[in-house]
Amino acid sequence: MTKAAASITRYAGFFRQSQADTVLDYGSGTLRNALYLAEHGFTVYAADLPEQVEIQRVRPAARQLAGLMNVGELEQSRLGVDLVLSTYVFNIIMEDAEQRRYLDNVVANLRPGGYLLIEVRCRQQGTTCSPSCSHHLGSTWCSPPMFSTSSWRTPSSIATWTTWSRTCGLVATC
Repeated sequence: MTKAAASITRYAGFFRQSQADTVLDYGSGTLRNALYLAEHGFTVYAADLPEQVEIQRVRPAARQLAGLMNVGELEQSRLGVDLVLSTYVFNIIMEDAEQRRYLDNVVANLRPGGYLLIEVRCRQQGTTCSPSCSHHLGSTWCSPPMFSTSSWRTPSSIATWTTWSRTCGLVATC
């Protein structure tokens, strides 16, 4: 059995109850989250940088996935998944254009009313987020809970979220 991030194991029951059966693991790395969910009956697509995808494609376990693609394919794929996972990815994207592309790809591949689980961590353990941001995150720690994208209908709402995330220290080095 594959060991997933704590957030994935914590919310897996919620995903199932919410009928979030199709998942895109965006920035899948070693496939630990994708394989965990596939082993638990979810239909999972994984996407990462082309060089990472080539490494993972030869693993026999990758056959459990519905698809393994490089991030360049996401702009046109329109998967319509119920859930997009982003664990420890968004915070390492430093360029505004790449952050925008990442969020555009999330919206393009997520069904209306779907879920985005985005998890970031500050580089220093125990660093707190700004008090003005804690009401959005549900705590003062730099590890946000799941966000629903039901309000992400326009590019301006994504830009607002991107600006908010930068204000909260989710993109900047702590």
